[in-house]
Amino acid sequence: MEDKLIVIATESNSKALVLKTYLEANGVECFLRNVNVLQGAIAEGVKVQIRESDAEKALKLISDLRHAEDVKRIDQQLRKILVPVDFSEPSQNAARYAVMLATKYNAQIKLLHVFNSPVVDMIPFTDVASIQIDFDMNYHVLYNSAKERLVKFFENLKEFTNQMGYGDVQIGYTLREGYASYGIIEASKRYKPGIIVMGTKGEGFRSTELVGSVATEVSDETHIPLLAIPEKAVLKGIDEVKRVLYVTNFDESDNLSIRKLLRIVSPFQVELYCIHLTDKPDSPGIRALMSSTRDYVNQVNPGVKIICEIVSGKENDKRVMEYIGKNNINLVALTSVKRNLLYKLFNPSLAKRMIYQSDVPVLLFHA
Repeated sequence: MEDKLIVIATESNSKALVLKTYLEANGVECFLRNVNVLQGAIAEGVKVQIRESDAEKALKLISDLRHAEDVKRIDQQLRKILVPVDFSEPSQNAARYAVMLATKYNAQIKLLHVFNSPVVDMIPFTDVASIQIDFDMNYHVLYNSAKERLVKFFENLKEFTNQMGYGDVQIGYTLREGYASYGIIEASKRYKPGIIVMGTKGEGFRSTELVGSVATEVSDETHIPLLAIPEKAVLKGIDEVKRVLYVTNFDESDNLSIRKLLRIVSPFQVELYCIHLTDKPDSPGIRALMSSTRDYVNQVNPGVKIICEIVSGKENDKRVMEYIGKNNINLVALTSVKRNLLYKLFNPSLAKRMIYQSDVPVLLFHA
């Protein structure tokens, strides 16, 4: 029986040619359809076809290619760390965390402070001139005060880096006007950091406002990994980050998330703890998926020790906290690939217990 042709990918003309060359170099014959010879540079919708019998091999090759591209992109992005600060102790703690991360990633740091200036909504026409003068004066007072505090914060952080022997870490700072989340998002678009590091309880914020609003909004809008450092977190040395907890459903989408997570924490010698939360009795199906996830990690990252467990019970918050304490977890990773899972876990109750009452940083990232 003749081997059928199937479409393995649909790309632009240039990308289709690159993929064809890559697959054929690895022993998979390819055929292109819808190629625009006259306008090849701008042609879209070119179908890359292979023989059906080569599908499994081709899919693995494409997965390896995508992973290599992701590794290169993440490595480049992690050369920059953005640290929003409000001059509070949690901000100082987060900035020191960032310095230690920078030594691992060989990255530079940008401190960011976003300050609010007064906004006048309803102004009588006759009062515009006088109010504008007051507005300008107030703005300059606020700006100069914020800049003075930011420079002092920067100088204190530089002193810390020198004391710790991290004097080679490059640190800069920038000042923006506006609301916290909007200012951080806009600064992220310009600076293009690989990771954002934030303290989770600053001046002017209620106990869960920064975590539940600013941090998650920034993470959702920028799709940049965000490391939330709890107020009580104390890092004596960056090599203390050894045990990472990831909550998983043990399916293929989680495999991709785990792969990205391991790339983010690749500078560290970590053990990965993958847990599945359920209120149902243990089942052979879940066990099989758990075994598949373990095999996948061992295949793509053979140097990483992985522990997969099923955690039963009804109170997710309590079970996660107990697991963190029992296994001395140093970092909790949450992905928004399943938004319902992220927001189910990242609710004010869990955030308060996990971040404000524990010492464990939380990494939010997009798969």
